[in-house]
Amino acid sequence: MLPRLLAGLFLLLFSASAWAQTVAVTGQVLNSRTNEPVPFAILGVRGKAIGTAADEQGRYLLRLPPDLRDTLVVSCVGFEPRLVLPATLAAGQRVFKLQPQEQLLKEVTIQRRKVSSGRLGRAKETYDLRWMGGSSGKATVDDEWGWELGALLQPGRRTYLEEFHLYLADNKYELLRFRINLYTMKNNRPGEPLLTQDIQLICPPTRKGWLTVDLRPYDVVLDGQPVVATIQWLQSEKKDPEDKYFSIPVTRQKQLGMFERENGQAAWSLHNMLPSLYFTVLTEQK
Repeated sequence: MLPRLLAGLFLLLFSASAWAQTVAVTGQVLNSRTNEPVPFAILGVRGKAIGTAADEQGRYLLRLPPDLRDTLVVSCVGFEPRLVLPATLAAGQRVFKLQPQEQLLKEVTIQRRKVSSGRLGRAKETYDLRWMGGSSGKATVDDEWGWELGALLQPGRRTYLEEFHLYLADNKYELLRFRINLYTMKNNRPGEPLLTQDIQLICPPTRKGWLTVDLRPYDVVLDGQPVVATIQWLQSEKKDPEDKYFSIPVTRQKQLGMFERENGQAAWSLHNMLPSLYFTVLTEQK
């Protein structure tokens, strides 16, 4: 895979031939209980760079190869993933319904323990590289929605997440929306999702610098085990196709620490780098 800081230079050259080899499929993702739209559901083919994100009304535009033989996965935070077989797509089904997940109430144990405030992640603006999202010259970037970038976090002890912070070195978009995801670590890669609530970061027009999301209403607690925190690109808008991109500062390091995938079902790539994202936290003391 080309690094994202270089891929944008080549995308304009190959986009016309690549799009000619795909079939545009449109439809909607709905809640199976209420028949209401599922906003910003993710559609993708497991292990491949094929996918997109639906909009606020659950409507999607998905670019697929004409001879697709793989199962499509439709998912969203708080819902059971749905598998769509190639034969189902070939038969013309375009509306997919997701079953809400049952939310089990966790047993709460109240203990009086001391906590200390701190940070978890990289809280610096400096960078060796700017990791790019978007492509100048393309009329749309709907086939890039669902892209994820994140970092390995190792809290060590029970930790309460208070705020999430992301730094944008560049932002040419009039609207930019991300989802915050947390995953367990399994076989040195992101495993099962941990969040059951949809937490989003919405960036004001062309806003750069540090962006913050208050996590205290969500009561997110880490149990002291390594996790991967990512941002997932859900939506972007700009009328002028030129200079349509954003970037996140990244620094090099000796050990693996950054994870990336092209959409919500693609294979993860690992990098000896760290992006500028972090959490302000409260950590329990012994």
